[in-house]
Amino acid sequence: MARPRVNSDDHLLDAADAVLSRTGSARFTLEMAAREAGVSAATFVKRFGSKRELLIASSQRWVDAIDLDDAGRPGEPILAALRRLSVESYTDSDDPDQAGNHVSSLAMDLGDPELTRLLAVGWDKKRRQLHAVIARAVESGELPGAPLPPAAARTLFALLEGTFLGWTVQPHGSLIDTLGDEFDRLITTWT
Repeated sequence: MARPRVNSDDHLLDAADAVLSRTGSARFTLEMAAREAGVSAATFVKRFGSKRELLIASSQRWVDAIDLDDAGRPGEPILAALRRLSVESYTDSDDPDQAGNHVSSLAMDLGDPELTRLLAVGWDKKRRQLHAVIARAVESGELPGAPLPPAAARTLFALLEGTFLGWTVQPHGSLIDTLGDEFDRLITTWT
């Protein structure tokens, strides 16, 4: 009979993600993640096999966490839900060093076909999430000047990612505040 797992995959991935935010993918090691999780590096090797497989598992978890059914919390105005879904997903990058580490991880992802595929799946899923909320806002008359929802979602997503990359290179103030300001400017042109 197999021994029960003391540490869940989520616990190990949480630890790995915390280290990745601090170090980026290039400097990240299984030993660093193991220290963060309070386990041996062998636990990570046994569970995930390699650094690459761990990065794939982390990316897959990120993709799975994008909730296509999140079109707003009970009582939450549609535009508030759209702002939350647009801006809050960058909360873990509100520190310039962590943002830089996320960008360095992006560069590493683009060098690996499976990580690139997962990035594309996640970005597509995020655009579909934004599309659904924008469509509700258009239907309710809250965004009368918006382009068709698919184009509006692509525009909003490009604005968010572009602002994130620009802020990472030249951080001024808070990323979350900057994204919120850019979101508000765009939405104002659609209302």
